Amino acid sequence: MYPVGAFFTRNLVRLVGYVPFWGLWLLSDLLCFVLLRLIGYRKKVILENLRKSFPEKAAVEIRQLVAQFYRHFADILLESIKGLTLSKSVLQQRFKYRNPEIFQPLFEKEQSAIMLASHFGNWEWGVLSLPQNVQHTVLGVYKPLKNKVLEKYLNSLRKQWGLHLTDMAHTSRAVVTYKDQPTIFVLIGDQTPSDMRNAHWVNFLNQDTPFLHGMDKLARQTGYPVFYCEIERMKRGYYEVSFSELCPVPKTVAEGEITRLYAARLEATIRKSPADWLWSHRRWKRKRPLANPSV
Repeated sequence: MYPVGAFFTRNLVRLVGYVPFWGLWLLSDLLCFVLLRLIGYRKKVILENLRKSFPEKAAVEIRQLVAQFYRHFADILLESIKGLTLSKSVLQQRFKYRNPEIFQPLFEKEQSAIMLASHFGNWEWGVLSLPQNVQHTVLGVYKPLKNKVLEKYLNSLRKQWGLHLTDMAHTSRAVVTYKDQPTIFVLIGDQTPSDMRNAHWVNFLNQDTPFLHGMDKLARQTGYPVFYCEIERMKRGYYEVSFSELCPVPKTVAEGEITRLYAARLEATIRKSPADWLWSHRRWKRKRPLANPSV
């Protein structure tokens, strides 16, 4: 089954790569209709997530957000595939960085940093293009796929412009490997943790929410300054990215503080453009273990 899935993905990437953007939007509109109207892909999950996150919004507003999310979701699925075959120049036109120079003082001091991103906007184009916009080595920390053949193929495309990758289980090893070169460690911080007892629980979008504890732990152990990455969709197929410092001296803050800072910043980002977050993710499927202390 795995070789079949990898073969299908390879050909899908090639096929979508040939489609011009105007054709991609037509395909996306069709995909949106199928996902929303015919299949109702995770519609109950999306509705419940939005209702609980925005209890102040009327039912009609929630329905509008659902429709807007499906359109964004269809766009992101196809854009992410097409991004694997885009040229550097086209991607730079469509995915612009407002202040990459924020990392320059650190690079000149040969100091590494941690960047916390999220499933907001087009995060896949971000990991592809970031190495071309900063002088640091860029290391993306990812969650491994079960299909190792497919993972190897996708990672080979993601690394074509200089991105380095490591799976989550080997993050500490990567810190040692890259200790002698200025590196930006990129982590997607809004994934649901599998280790609930060590998760950091935060009030996020009006709900008790578990966050990965690893990003907080990594920052406090290394002392690397932490930055937040915010992606803004300007129009269909065009994005702009800005960076801001989240915690300049992580070793001076208490456990869980970086998680709280990240959650607050992410919530503010989501509230500005709710449809651009990944609402189909079962973010609140688990409850806080009774033995877990509040952070």
